[in-house]
Amino acid sequence: MVGETEPEITEEMSASEASAVISELVSKARQNGVAVQRQINEPRLGMAIKECFRQWSALGRSIHDERRKAFIDYTIDTYNLFTEIADKLGQGSDRACFFPFSKPL
Repeated sequence: MVGETEPEITEEMSASEASAVISELVSKARQNGVAVQRQINEPRLGMAIKECFRQWSALGRSIHDERRKAFIDYTIDTYNLFTEIADKLGQGSDRACFFPFSKPL
């Protein structure tokens, strides 16, 4: 929203503090310029953060320099991808397509 500032992520933050900040940013996802709240799956968010951090660290990228916003955006995109996959699996998909040699339940 207008007048809102993004919370700061600093090198001195603990992992749980940084996770809370990222969770807050994801929950304020913007849609048509208006901040909307949405339910966050915290284990999924944690998995996305860990995976993105692992990838960025392996590439020697810092998340504390000018790439901070890019890291946050990448993490949010990864979380959204994980959520899309989970949603697709939860839509009553035919289990036989995932277990081709077993009978559907």
